[in-house]
Amino acid sequence: MTDACVIGLGYVGLPTASLMATAGLHVVGVDVNAERVDAIERDEVVMDEAGLGTLVSAARKSGNLRASIEPVEAEVFVICVPTPVTGDQHADLSMVEAAARAIAPLVRPGNLVILESTSPIGTTRNVVGGALRDAGLAPGVDVHLCYCPERVLPGNTVAELINNHRVIGGVTERCARRARDMYARFCQGEITTTDDLTAEMVKLTENTFRDVNIALANTLARIAEDAGVDVWRVIELANRHPRVNVHQPGPGVGGHCIPVDPWFLVDGFPRHAQLITEARTINDTQPRRVLDRLVAIGAVRPGDTIAILGAAYKADIDDSRSSPGAALAAVAREAGFDTRLHDPRARRQHPGDEPITRDLTAALQGAAAAVVCTDHAEYRRLTPAVFTEHMAGRVLFDARRCLDPGAFIAAGFTLLAIGVGDAAPVSPPLAAADATRADVAASNDPKSC
Repeated sequence: MTDACVIGLGYVGLPTASLMATAGLHVVGVDVNAERVDAIERDEVVMDEAGLGTLVSAARKSGNLRASIEPVEAEVFVICVPTPVTGDQHADLSMVEAAARAIAPLVRPGNLVILESTSPIGTTRNVVGGALRDAGLAPGVDVHLCYCPERVLPGNTVAELINNHRVIGGVTERCARRARDMYARFCQGEITTTDDLTAEMVKLTENTFRDVNIALANTLARIAEDAGVDVWRVIELANRHPRVNVHQPGPGVGGHCIPVDPWFLVDGFPRHAQLITEARTINDTQPRRVLDRLVAIGAVRPGDTIAILGAAYKADIDDSRSSPGAALAAVAREAGFDTRLHDPRARRQHPGDEPITRDLTAALQGAAAAVVCTDHAEYRRLTPAVFTEHMAGRVLFDARRCLDPGAFIAAGFTLLAIGVGDAAPVSPPLAAADATRADVAASNDPKSC
């Protein structure tokens, strides 16, 4: 029997399966995407994750990792499938249920089943546990059932899976201990055990805290714009208070976690979640606010071309899930504008996503305005000449505050920034952090997930 079967070979499942394999477990990674399975079998990794290619190659060469479209019998089953929200913001657990029902006939008494996918409270025992009960297995009695959410920063997933603390929630204490022993084979961070309901809420709380904090920053940014103040300086100075930690404003919140997870709490407990709902609304309307500010100053009108730089939801990764840049492209196109979405790294996640070009010249050609939505290293190096050579207009919205404002103003650009009022001088924000607050600066990054 195989030691472990990992269901879902995406941003979390593939590195998890590879780490388990390099720790000495015989692992079969399963995915419904046959092209992804074939690529892994050829030692090809398309995700832009530091160290992942080397890790997968090592796992494959050890003989401990293979990929398949079908699950197999194993001692340990780990479910790492997506848990999106529907168009009306309800949790879509269809992939979790499908994975649970696919493995249920293969689970034997004494096996360990782990759900890693971020899920609403009760999913482990009700959805996964329900599939096991339908197969004649009692969770906590016949089978060890646990919830163990990932806590990773895309772009650095491998290192964080190894080093970050883990919370393991078992439907019984004995289940949690069994999962703890498995994760201890490759996790160097502290592993804490609790019950499954608590662990599910812990994960949702972590990302909801960040979403609400970012909504506060975006609200302060809107106030600063009306007041003629630079909110970036306000936040820098406010965060020098020892008990204040305001995050950064931005053109929206993207990724697979922060824009999604809070809705699970709203969906399950709407009577208590008014604050969370409002935070989601604020952050989701930031792309529209960027467009409205461009229209308000007369920089663009329907029919004009807007170049949008940044399809990835945060800097220096290829992940475009729920990205603010793509959201801005969609709302601008719906308002009658021609949009060109550029990114040097990102790729479309699904066929229906906004098209992405890697040709910066083509994206800027004839554009009335440009918006920087992602602070990739490639964008931070851009000079005014790159824009003046190809654009028809001279309006630049630096939604990430990553460009040198003095250089662009000297080149004749009208420069807009989130959280900077018209009466405020557009200047670089204070240093991101001094030596004593470097850790706080890292945690303040709203683009992390």
